Amino acid sequence: MGQEPQILIITADYGEGHHQVSKTLQQSLIRNGYSQLAVVDLFREAYPTLNKIIRYLYRKSLFAASLGIPYYGWTYHLNNRLPMNGKIAAWMNSLGGDRLRKIVLLYKPEVIIYTFPFGSLPSSEALSAIRPRTAVVITDFDVHRRWLFAKPDHYFVPARDVKEAMVRQGVPESRITVTGIPVRESFHDAAMIGFGSSSGKEADENVILLMANVCGTLHSLSRLIGKLLLLSGIRIQVICGRQEGWRRRLVESGANDTRVEVFGFTDQLHVLMSSACCVVTKAGGVTLSETIRAGVPIFILKPFMGQEKEKALYLQRKGAAVVAFTIHDLVLQIQAMISSELIKQSMMNGLLAARQEAAADHIVRHLFPEANPLSRSGI
Repeated sequence: MGQEPQILIITADYGEGHHQVSKTLQQSLIRNGYSQLAVVDLFREAYPTLNKIIRYLYRKSLFAASLGIPYYGWTYHLNNRLPMNGKIAAWMNSLGGDRLRKIVLLYKPEVIIYTFPFGSLPSSEALSAIRPRTAVVITDFDVHRRWLFAKPDHYFVPARDVKEAMVRQGVPESRITVTGIPVRESFHDAAMIGFGSSSGKEADENVILLMANVCGTLHSLSRLIGKLLLLSGIRIQVICGRQEGWRRRLVESGANDTRVEVFGFTDQLHVLMSSACCVVTKAGGVTLSETIRAGVPIFILKPFMGQEKEKALYLQRKGAAVVAFTIHDLVLQIQAMISSELIKQSMMNGLLAARQEAAADHIVRHLFPEANPLSRSGI
């Protein structure tokens, strides 16, 4: 393969999604023989104190939205209205620029991959000699203007609709490739069951997999679990992730109900999905893509204003998800799906239409045509 290129993946750790996409791309690159790479959290390196504050506000945004203060959504829509050539946009485009310049000079990468909407690569005489190729992996089904600020050599996007929207905003079609959002390799295995015959799910066909973060408060989560338990013939598996306090309290409060299992952080999510009849989740781009890949009907509860709501409604229009704005409606919709083979099959068809094949490997083959002898064009 000759001299290995140095590859730099630039990301941010606001939620698990961007970090997970970076990790998946890293694994795909290594699997394809490209081990000279580094993953850098730019905002953590450039603004460590501010980064902690932003991460805290991000984690609390769902709780705030449940109180009628959707500040994350307000910020999302406000930034999306900024003129692309305005002063505020220029300032946002420069954030982290000094640190990024030092990182690029340190690693001297041949390729830079962004998995978070940063600004463009800073211009300087020192960087002009390096001239790295740049690519952006969009992890949202709704394209915020921040994704367009980078002006990279190439974009990798989740769906054809996203590509068409970007072309309407002036991005050349030749610079956009539809790949889907990179998901963990384990979810490719889960898809063998999710899109396979129904016999693979007979034992657990009425297991509802519930992501605890769909609710802003533990009280709301407990209420949702109570309402779901009124459905006949179901079991509930709750994934609390890193909310260890919630996990303990749910275990204590539901100790006598064998129909409820509570998990903390787990690397076996793909296994749990493969035996579920549906998943109740937030509208995070990566989580949705993993669930689509696993082939499990998706129910989204009360997505908060901003990119979550846009993603949720997009997938509902595609028939790949059902959106509910109250717990009552959510329970009715899940009951309807469980009771009707026609509704279930319609949702499975929507999932199949939204599914993309091996996005990470697709991106690697496009960036490095030599990774695929049949490919003849790169970015």
